[in-house]
Amino acid sequence: MILAAAAGLALADASIVTLGLPQILRDLNTTVEGVAAVIGVYTIVLAVALIPLERAATNLGARSIGATGFVVFAVASVAAASANDLTGLLIARSVQALGGAAGLVAAFSVIAADERSARRLWIGAAVVATAFGPALGGALTQLFDWRAIFVFSVPFGAAAAVACLAGPRIGAPGGVTGEHEPFEWRPALALILVSAALAAVLFLLVLELVAGFGVSPLRGALTVTVLPLAALVATRIGGPAGVRACAGCALVAGGVLALAWLPDSSAGWTIIPQALAGVGMGLAFTSLGGELLPERTAYDAARLLTLRHIGIAAILAILAPIAAHELNVTTEKAREEGVALVLDAQLSPQKKLSLAPALLKGVDSANPRRGLSTAVDKERPGFTGSDLVAFDDLAKRADETLVNAVIDAFRTAYLVTGLIGALAFLLLLPSAMRIGSSAAAALAGAGVLMVLAPVAYVVAHNRVAPAEVAIQDPCHANRQTPGTGGITGFLQDQALKLLDTTACRVGSSREELVLALADKSDAKRFQKEHGVNPRSVGGLLGALIGGGGGG
Repeated sequence: MILAAAAGLALADASIVTLGLPQILRDLNTTVEGVAAVIGVYTIVLAVALIPLERAATNLGARSIGATGFVVFAVASVAAASANDLTGLLIARSVQALGGAAGLVAAFSVIAADERSARRLWIGAAVVATAFGPALGGALTQLFDWRAIFVFSVPFGAAAAVACLAGPRIGAPGGVTGEHEPFEWRPALALILVSAALAAVLFLLVLELVAGFGVSPLRGALTVTVLPLAALVATRIGGPAGVRACAGCALVAGGVLALAWLPDSSAGWTIIPQALAGVGMGLAFTSLGGELLPERTAYDAARLLTLRHIGIAAILAILAPIAAHELNVTTEKAREEGVALVLDAQLSPQKKLSLAPALLKGVDSANPRRGLSTAVDKERPGFTGSDLVAFDDLAKRADETLVNAVIDAFRTAYLVTGLIGALAFLLLLPSAMRIGSSAAAALAGAGVLMVLAPVAYVVAHNRVAPAEVAIQDPCHANRQTPGTGGITGFLQDQALKLLDTTACRVGSSREELVLALADKSDAKRFQKEHGVNPRSVGGLLGALIGGGGGG
């Protein structure tokens, strides 16, 4: 059981470590690509090392290779917990994966020594650890920080090393050696694709919830636990392996595609898509590994794990740059939309122009919603009476706009991930359809859910999500001024008209100009894009905003 637990930690690495990624993103001052590499480098090394280490275990003995591997895993976990920069963490993760690969090969060999319980223990280690991985990672991150995730692994690695040395001698009857059965290419490719899809959705959903929506790590962990728990339940579903695998891939695709159109930041909207993807995960993994693809020997297990981790590494390499780019673009767009909301709000003119950049310049792609919330809390005490009512309404609308931007930012990555699951479904469909009429009915139902779930979420998104804030062309804008009245209202109207005139002249939006006048980083970006220093054209506007390119 100690070996099964340690193997489970190594297999469920992505589901556990993913909950610490938002903190790593902030603490190590890295990027979305950087935190993706924290998981990606582990999966790459694991994929490369598994089969050579299985050969070494066959020749040198699984107990010695396993004990050495688990010691290396424990030591590397200490190094990962002590890392102060991304480079150090990635090196530690590489060594951790090397030790984990050796440990996994030995763990399967020891577990398989009793053929009657081998399959149950191996699946249990993988699925149960994956099911409780998010909650474990979230709890450790919430109670301590991301380093606690790696510290937690140390005693398990040490105990597993002792278990390897003290365990029974491993021989051929247990499945360590034997004939290497060939893989059929369709199930093998489907396993790569569905593994990629499930790792990606966990990675994307955690980043979206914790970094994008600003929920706590523990709450995010409890939310994403729905997916692996649904998978655990689905492992009890029977039927022909080909049908279960094909239907499972369809459900994964449908659930992931639905996540692309979350109506708002409520965790409740993620439950149904996660449940669909989780049931699909349980059906696909248990039928592909060990039934459609052989998993009797340690060599078989190493091949299956290699395929799975090739898929995980490939999808993270593809999606991380997409998610990072989209998040940067949509966050900048959301900041401009927030400025537009402020400029049109029914607030006292003397506060409005300085409020716009004050609220939005702290919003960045690393944690956009939290940046807005901090700015709102800072600015709110400066308003009273009707201005306070207008300010609260403005803050609510700005938050909704930002949430919608985060959802938009992750959409492309979810769509790519969902289509990968759909491709796995299509790969397995021809052989699954040959099983019989009952199979056709089950596959038709799964196919309907694959289409119906995202369609339903598109409809819900269109009904619930706030209307997009228009960023008008300042050269052709026909705006209604806020009309607050009095001399200050008149001055405000003139300032807003001057904003339009100036923005038109330099080829920007008025919202972009306001941000550039108030913040140095925005000013540099403005000058790079438009070839004009905003301070040279700001003049009176800079004085009214209170920044003049400072910040």
